[in-house]
Amino acid sequence: MCEKDEVEQENMQILKEKLDDFMNKALVNYDLPGLAVGIRIGDKCKPDIDNGNNCIDGFVYRSAVGYQDLIDKKPLLQEHIFHMASVTKLFVGTSILQLWERGLLSLDDCLTDYLPWFRMKDERYREITIRQMLSHTAGLPDVKDYLWDKPEIDEGALERYVRSAEVKEASLLWAPAEGMFSYSNIGYEILGVVIATVSGMSFEDYVRNNIFEPLGMEDSTLLSFERGIYEENGQDENLCTPHEKDAEKRIVRSPHFPYNRAHGPSSTLTSNILDLEKWGQAHLKQQLLKTGTYDLAWKEQALVPNNGEFICLSWFKREQNGFVLYGHEGTDDGFRASFWLCPALQLSIAVCSNISAAPVKKINKQIFDLLTENYV
Repeated sequence: MCEKDEVEQENMQILKEKLDDFMNKALVNYDLPGLAVGIRIGDKCKPDIDNGNNCIDGFVYRSAVGYQDLIDKKPLLQEHIFHMASVTKLFVGTSILQLWERGLLSLDDCLTDYLPWFRMKDERYREITIRQMLSHTAGLPDVKDYLWDKPEIDEGALERYVRSAEVKEASLLWAPAEGMFSYSNIGYEILGVVIATVSGMSFEDYVRNNIFEPLGMEDSTLLSFERGIYEENGQDENLCTPHEKDAEKRIVRSPHFPYNRAHGPSSTLTSNILDLEKWGQAHLKQQLLKTGTYDLAWKEQALVPNNGEFICLSWFKREQNGFVLYGHEGTDDGFRASFWLCPALQLSIAVCSNISAAPVKKINKQIFDLLTENYV
């Protein structure tokens, strides 16, 4: 082993020990039932940010601490599966851009060009474009109730929701042409129906055939009911239990698993840190879209109020320690997820926890600080 390799191995071991210490403290300090983190840095960073003897190219770190189910004291493992909530939206965005690359839709066409039956009482809905829904700039309001306690699981559930009174009777917050950001899960449910209509298959089948299977994401699905979440004795043994805190701040199981096929495109991905690593590397290596399409996907569309980030086409964009990152947060009853990429470092970070309100974005940022402390 050459001297440089020895230095790299030493640096990686030091970093691993720091991360192990961080994980154990985060579990306790943030009072979480479980915490899983997956980190991967590509083999080659860009030469202009190479930090010489501190280089950690090729670093991989996977860790799971705490419990899959706190009440039964089932230890959390790396392969255990979390509900990823709104991280799902990145799969919607990638699907739309794949269809755009194939010439099957145009980002600046109106929504009604693809769903001529779509209606809202606010006539300005006729102006909404595909791009505006991807970037949360269509002026659409948000979902009021996901009905986790009354889930629908049939293939028609998504389109029924888009045709429902909640959508039809809604008013836009402003004209789409104003281009202001307002986060809308309704927009992503509509995009799921666009994907199904244009591709000729269900939204879930499209993602499975064009993303999960090509990447070997065997532990990922958008059909969480197939994991036995509604069966007392038939549940996937790798599926994490959702938790929340009661009035006395004690950790308890959540009453419902957050799934409803009517809201598949906005929130129903279940996966693990191992599959999210494959997802991240596929984007960093530009395997799912063409190079020019990534330029489009990661182009700023609007400023996100209050946090200094920008929304691109489904991806959020932020800066930290002089680096640009693209990613998405996910939050639903019983789960939180945070997924970010740093192309300059060929870096992906996934953070998952099985409790409502877990500070996963804060944890993700703290991990990025640890990874880049030698660069700043």
